[in-house]
Amino acid sequence: MTELVLKDVSRRYGTALAIDGINLSVTDGEFLTLLGPSGCGKSTTLSTIAGLDQPTGGRISFGEQVLVDAASGTFLPPEARGFGVVFQSYALWPHLSVEDNVGMALKLRKVPAAERRARIAQALELVELGSLAKRYPGELSGGQQQRVALARAIVFRPPLLLLDEPLSNLDAQLRQQARIWLKDIQQELGLTTIYVTHDQDEALAMSDRIVVMRGGKIVQLGTPQEIYRDPIHPFAASFIGNANLLAVTGSATSHVGPCDVTLGDGQVVRARTPLADLSAGAQLLAIRPHLIRCVPTDDASEIKVEFGPESYLGDHFEQEAHVAGSTIRLSIDTPQPRGAGRIWVRAQDAVVFGVDG
Repeated sequence: MTELVLKDVSRRYGTALAIDGINLSVTDGEFLTLLGPSGCGKSTTLSTIAGLDQPTGGRISFGEQVLVDAASGTFLPPEARGFGVVFQSYALWPHLSVEDNVGMALKLRKVPAAERRARIAQALELVELGSLAKRYPGELSGGQQQRVALARAIVFRPPLLLLDEPLSNLDAQLRQQARIWLKDIQQELGLTTIYVTHDQDEALAMSDRIVVMRGGKIVQLGTPQEIYRDPIHPFAASFIGNANLLAVTGSATSHVGPCDVTLGDGQVVRARTPLADLSAGAQLLAIRPHLIRCVPTDDASEIKVEFGPESYLGDHFEQEAHVAGSTIRLSIDTPQPRGAGRIWVRAQDAVVFGVDG
């Protein structure tokens, strides 16, 4: 099994640190997503793996091969790594037909003509563009151009596929469709894939694991379900889905599981923590809006609130409520009368972590 390993990888541009001490392992056949806002370091991380940028610190290896080692000066150029790369811009040659764009990587590798034609046809069928082989990029839609770029990246059977915001130029409907066929192709070919995006929906829908990044560092790494249900950092909680964050105080914990926390107005809430070493004192309580109940529920803490204005969003109402000096939002079927009221939150739906993660 071939594993990609990044150890203490950093990239500095002058005094600016783009990525800072990245440690990461990607297993064979995995679909791993680097997720975060613009400037968080996700594309820089991908570029160092591709060999398009050289880290100023750390080591990257793929299986037994060292791709880069800043300490020894080792650096394998991108063309020697043999990875497939797809960019946001697609980077198709406008003067070449679809089949010639796709086959260029094979031609450069001096693959015999007969084999080249067969592999081009196979790649185009895989992305459902077999009938458009003779067309030129300017005659294709954005979604079709994106598929050509993907076919070009997989036609030479790369050991690793690197995708940098490949769906961001597509409209919402096409983007949703593209997620499905891209994941299908990845699974069918068993391609180890690293995918860069700022779109949380893409990350949740497509990934085996997600790396949440901020400020050049990894904030949290886990499966989509782990990161959504068990955030360990305020940024991860708020960037993946919607979360209400409330300042609380609590005792130190030395185990994952139930805990009690106190809101600023003295109300005690039964919650849980995914952390085994939570420090005592100031903490944060995260609650997803759709997990707040407006009727008594077993294993739920009752919290006094002041209900505020609501908005109708088609399949639900979003309503504000005020508690302990903070405003929270509820996603509910029926809005509550404004003024004093109560909500209920189950311990399993209330997650506690440190103020700084």
